[in-house]
Amino acid sequence: MKTKLLSGLLCLMSAIILTLNIFPLSAKCSDHTVGEVDDLIGGIVSYKLGQSGVGSVEEWLDNGIAEGAGKTTDWYALTLAQSGYADLSAYEQSLLKYLGNNNFASATSREKYALALCAAGSENSYITDILDSSIGEQGIMSWIYGLHVLNNGYTCSRFTVDSVVDTILSLQYSDGGWALFGDYGDIDVTAMTVQSLSPYYHYNSEVSESVDRALDFMSRKQMDNGGYQSFGNPNPESAAQVLTAVSALGIDCRSDERFIKNGNDLLDGIIRFRLSDGSFSHIEGGESNETATVQAYYSFVAFRRMTEGKTPLLILDNRRKDTDSPQVTEATAHFEAVTESSSAQLLTTVVSDSHGTTFKTTRTTSVSYSTSVIKTESVTIAISSVSSSNKNVSLQPSATSHNEKIGNKQSYKPIIIIAIAGSALAVALIMFILGKRNRKNYIFIGIVTGALIILVMITDIRSSDEYYSGNKKEKKKPVGTVTMEIRCDTIAGKSEHIPEDGVILPPTAFDFEAGETVFDILTEAAQTYGIQVENKCSAGGAHGMVYISGINYIYEYDFGDLSGWVYHVNGITPSRSCGEYVLSNGDSIEWLYTCEIGHDLDEVYEK
Repeated sequence: MKTKLLSGLLCLMSAIILTLNIFPLSAKCSDHTVGEVDDLIGGIVSYKLGQSGVGSVEEWLDNGIAEGAGKTTDWYALTLAQSGYADLSAYEQSLLKYLGNNNFASATSREKYALALCAAGSENSYITDILDSSIGEQGIMSWIYGLHVLNNGYTCSRFTVDSVVDTILSLQYSDGGWALFGDYGDIDVTAMTVQSLSPYYHYNSEVSESVDRALDFMSRKQMDNGGYQSFGNPNPESAAQVLTAVSALGIDCRSDERFIKNGNDLLDGIIRFRLSDGSFSHIEGGESNETATVQAYYSFVAFRRMTEGKTPLLILDNRRKDTDSPQVTEATAHFEAVTESSSAQLLTTVVSDSHGTTFKTTRTTSVSYSTSVIKTESVTIAISSVSSSNKNVSLQPSATSHNEKIGNKQSYKPIIIIAIAGSALAVALIMFILGKRNRKNYIFIGIVTGALIILVMITDIRSSDEYYSGNKKEKKKPVGTVTMEIRCDTIAGKSEHIPEDGVILPPTAFDFEAGETVFDILTEAAQTYGIQVENKCSAGGAHGMVYISGINYIYEYDFGDLSGWVYHVNGITPSRSCGEYVLSNGDSIEWLYTCEIGHDLDEVYEK
């Protein structure tokens, strides 16, 4: 009887376990602790302190962050401000000086700088002066950043919070997302839009409905590893934007089943890109990337603020105290209420914030990669202008004296060979005089001498003048011809070093050999026509890691957070790095500068 009863109980338990496995009650909760996230934050800050050569966050603020104001450190400054560091005076003064010396065509850049000043506690009128001329002037992103400034209690004459919110809601796509262009939502833009709308989620029904649709969109797009991909590429930045967005709404990604896939949450989607030095890479297994690092940083801080019941990341703690608008006050009150009601359910491993401890995070581009640069420091070659409609014209540089100089210059190789041979003879003579006349010694000297001479013969050592020779590279076995042009029409004439017509290199023909890539032709153009090119990844044979951050001293982010260089082949935007795109006969290559990650160029993407 006991045996039968025991067997029955075992069968019942097995049935229950089987049922629970087939029909889980809910998504598995993540086991990430607050302390773990604090360690991630501290790791990033430690990495940045080491990179800047300072020993404390205060030193970093007064030196590296202040020096990078307006260029590379603005998101770090804002995130440190939101982590409890109130004294950003050095950064504020440096940023104001930078703004006074430069004009910015990008509306989103102006709004970003206004937010940075707000985070620093500045009372400068720049914050409000730029709003009327910036909000809505550069598509959805300028509406988003403009709303962030308004959310902090600032006002302007042309727009109100309500009018900007209504406009943003009207731009939502049928799939629940937002995007810069096209027919479908983009994960990054959607998450950033939700961040800007978050203060109104709990008391504006239209915003609530819209954001709920956006949350469904972001949930559907999440991958099984907890992360996201953008333009077909898995990356930590997209997950960081979603983490910042849901944290702004008071949603804990560790327990909300909408953002847990296969047991992995948003934190898992970011952490897998973490490197041993505490920084983050843009691609899994890649090198440290500044954009990935700073975005991971501020998303972790946004998460921590949520766990502590603080306001969203971009409702700024150091904003002017007289700007506590009803929106800001309600948002603050809401998050305080959320904390009081749910703090017992949160894992609260709180780290004491003694401002000498490395303990915060941020995001943005770029980068502690090793940087290799193809640039012309001493040579500038003018290029004849040709109508852009003449697609088959091959131009020659108008530089006049390079060939003559190089032709008249005595080759270095005979001199080096004579020096090597002379040195070897001197060593042999000294050994003979000292009585060391073993034949093996002289054989060894001969072998070393021969090896050095062969090395000189096969090595091509060139000066800057010779490298930028004005002559196209002679191809021994060309298999076809391609054309390439470089243009920056989107910013034509906006700075002294930017051509008025936007043409850096007109359509120009290049022979190519089997296996050569778009990057190879760009490098050849740089050498031939003296065009500065900066590659932030690698400069050797690892072409797959090529990332072009600057051409002709025009760099990514110079004209906004979404600006940079893209390339097209036969009118199509490839999904591969320019170092991976192997050329075919007749290919037409375009390098173009974009202010909206390619969406202002009517791009057609490779399938």
